[in-house]
Amino acid sequence: MLSRVADSLYWMSRYLERAEHTARLIDVHLNIMLELADEHEAERLNHLLQSLTIETPLEKSEEILLFMAFDTDHPASIASTIASARENARQVREQLSSEMWMQLNKLYLLVQKADADTIWSVAPHDYLIQVREGSHLFQGVTDATMNHNQGWHFIQIGRYMERALSLLNLLDIHFTDIPLVENDISTEYYFDLVGTLKSVTAFEAYCKVYNPNVRTGEIIEFLLFNREFPRSLRFCIDTMLVSLHFLSDVTGRSRNSRLYRMAGRLQSNLSFDEIGDIDDLGDYINNIKQQIYQIHDTLYDTYISYPIETAL
Repeated sequence: MLSRVADSLYWMSRYLERAEHTARLIDVHLNIMLELADEHEAERLNHLLQSLTIETPLEKSEEILLFMAFDTDHPASIASTIASARENARQVREQLSSEMWMQLNKLYLLVQKADADTIWSVAPHDYLIQVREGSHLFQGVTDATMNHNQGWHFIQIGRYMERALSLLNLLDIHFTDIPLVENDISTEYYFDLVGTLKSVTAFEAYCKVYNPNVRTGEIIEFLLFNREFPRSLRFCIDTMLVSLHFLSDVTGRSRNSRLYRMAGRLQSNLSFDEIGDIDDLGDYINNIKQQIYQIHDTLYDTYISYPIETAL
């Protein structure tokens, strides 16, 4: 596979995952604010912006949320990330099935034709659901209609790398410097914890493993180490490693190379670590994020931006 094709498929997948994550966080924020007093809105909005690593000079809550959803100039908005995903897909149109291209175009046209003021005043929840479902449909169509070849595995790597980093940002903002075990929690903090779980569609899955009496330590344990939940960190790294092993077998690259040692080491740590092993959650999360960034850089060096001499 050409390196430019792999690069476009990888970033197409990352941008779509980012748009879906942003839409869900905004939707959860709007729902949570219906339950909490107005004085908590500024704090939650700040957490939302930090989770998405977005900076804005705007001050009013409604203006900021409109900007995050509809602004076509800021690269982190929903509209911009979907446009970037479509542009990457357009560059490798021949690699996609017709169904994939049609679904991505539908999602692109949805956000491009959206009337921000009308949607925000009438039904923002419905619009954000459409964005999320559009991304989910694209993922399902991709799995059902595309050959599970090198291109499909680059899409998988992009999706789960973006998902892992988004989860780590969320945990870092919401749980750093907070005790992992509490006896009694306030109503406001309970809704905050539930909102964090819903931000990664994890509330129902969490309740099936633990119970609705949410606890910080159990939430962190579930989102970091659960091997079955598709948005946990461990599941993301496990899935990335499967795709990396496929690429290794197809291209003849050794699994003893730096890329595979780094990914395998991270997977091994997540397989054996426990919540009791974490002394400082912030340091633990930052260490994992740095490892994922290194995997990204090494993936590029190995498969995308390698010197021509290596290919020869």
